[in-house]
Amino acid sequence: MQLKDAKLVFVDVETTGLSPAMGDRIVEMGLVVCEPGQKTRQASQLINPDRPIPMDARSVHGITDADVATAPRFEAVAQTVGELFCNAWLVGHNIRFDVGFLSMELAIAGYRVEPAGCLDTCQLAAATWELPDYKLDTITSKMNIAHPAKHRALDDAVATQSVFELLVEEVGEADLTVADLQSMHRYQPRWPMHPQTMLPEPLYDAITSGQLISIRYENGDGRSSLRMIRPFTCFTAGRHVYVKAFCTKSAEMRTFRLDRIVEIADPAAA
Repeated sequence: MQLKDAKLVFVDVETTGLSPAMGDRIVEMGLVVCEPGQKTRQASQLINPDRPIPMDARSVHGITDADVATAPRFEAVAQTVGELFCNAWLVGHNIRFDVGFLSMELAIAGYRVEPAGCLDTCQLAAATWELPDYKLDTITSKMNIAHPAKHRALDDAVATQSVFELLVEEVGEADLTVADLQSMHRYQPRWPMHPQTMLPEPLYDAITSGQLISIRYENGDGRSSLRMIRPFTCFTAGRHVYVKAFCTKSAEMRTFRLDRIVEIADPAAA
């Protein structure tokens, strides 16, 4: 596909922390939507994460619990976000971080999304320019790109769009394709696969039916225990797949790493 014909959505999220696998959630989302033949659209939305925002996170983006107290939860905007992402190329700076959170939030909201793919301006910049580092702040400073409100979602998304456009201009090839940009990546950032393709059948069936299922789970130090869980959704973060489930043993929502679920009792065999 030629780049000029591609739907591009520049994305950035601010969060309660660094890991969706540890229960962190989105607190702000910024999007810039560029579609062929249409005027560029921008959207910014605070999100109530249903948990306190730690001081470490507040010190980065400045968003407080009071700021999000009356904001909608992600499920209220999931359909709109999903429709924007449909058949779009998502572009972000270190986009694996943003995609990890967005895919988790959409999965928890029960909304299936199939973007066309992902492009990472951090990797593209590293393949194009020689800079001290490839943080968004460094690139915008060195390339004289306006970036007034650093670490706020919409401003970061707009800055990412500006970096991307400068990169495309630098490459300077006529009829540039999305595949040309993909070939400049060291690794291909990808939107996570649908849960049915990632999970063993009994786990996927438990998610779709809402039933309890028995698992043997091995924690980080090698100790295992039997758990009765009601799986809710799954998502990827980094190299691993995680299952979000209600655990009857702890009587709360927990996150289980899929490769540490060493045994599953198939309800159909019970």
